[in-house]
Amino acid sequence: MDKIEELRYLIKAVDQEGENNYRRMLAPLDITPNQNEVLKILSKKDGLSISEIGDLLICGSDSPSRVIQRLLLKGAVSKENDSSDARKSIIFITDKGLNLLKEAKKIENQFNLQIKKSVESKMNIDQLIDMLEAQVQGTKSLNQIISKKKIDSNL
Repeated sequence: MDKIEELRYLIKAVDQEGENNYRRMLAPLDITPNQNEVLKILSKKDGLSISEIGDLLICGSDSPSRVIQRLLLKGAVSKENDSSDARKSIIFITDKGLNLLKEAKKIENQFNLQIKKSVESKMNIDQLIDMLEAQVQGTKSLNQIISKKKIDSNL
């Protein structure tokens, strides 16, 4: 195995193991990392269509519709018909969703601190971000990250 192939496998393994660890940490709240991501998006920009939420999601393979359906069943979001287009639904975060998000934020902070401690002692995080961004330059994934950063900076 050459160095680049090893790097590819390691990046994939870090993503998978990190996702599994984050899922375990969120399990007591009965939400997944993907559901948490939807709640975070709605807490910053409430009243989005499923398509608009999907455009901002960077999460795994679950479709936005399935993630939102599970959140609807939990009472964490609500759905209303768009007054200008009856075919379109608008999704809103509920008080229950905001409370879940508040608890999930504590867990996310712990998770992020674990990553920071393991990476920061070995290399500069900004340099790592620059290197990874260069690998996804011009992709939908990077555009989604940029859009989420804009939403965060507008608050």
